[in-house]
Amino acid sequence: MGLTSIYMSAPTHAMNKHHLRQAIIQNLQQTLASAVQAAQQAHDAATHEQSKAETQYDTLGLESAYLAAGQSRRIDEMTLAISQLQNWSIKDFNEDEEIYLGALLTLNAPNQQTLRLFLAPAGGGISIPLGADAIKVITPQTPLGRALLGLGVEDTVTLPNGASYEVSHLQ
Repeated sequence: MGLTSIYMSAPTHAMNKHHLRQAIIQNLQQTLASAVQAAQQAHDAATHEQSKAETQYDTLGLESAYLAAGQSRRIDEMTLAISQLQNWSIKDFNEDEEIYLGALLTLNAPNQQTLRLFLAPAGGGISIPLGADAIKVITPQTPLGRALLGLGVEDTVTLPNGASYEVSHLQ
């Protein structure tokens, strides 16, 4: 089942957070699989006999080793993120509660722009399709995530870049 098919039947106001979490995990697992493949290719390039330095200026093997090390760190980060999400107990919110981890939010800007956000422990930057719209995953480590913590419905959040949004819905 693709990411889009999970959400097409779900109404915007009653999004299942467990499905959102599963979609984030699926996205991270796909990215992880690509990273594992890239790390293997970098490792193979670093250890290939043609990568042995013949002069002090021949750095192909060294560059491949650095790339493999970076990919390895990326794999570790994604594995940790997947584990955090799998072990995360998600809570539903009332409209009169404060925002914290697990909040599914709708923010409205003065220019009529609407943002749908899911505050999760990992997977920041991922967009989950929802019909013609999408729910953007943010983490408490982002400026917007930090600014939203502790706010409630009808509160206004202003970002360092000057953009402001009113919290119109909390689930």
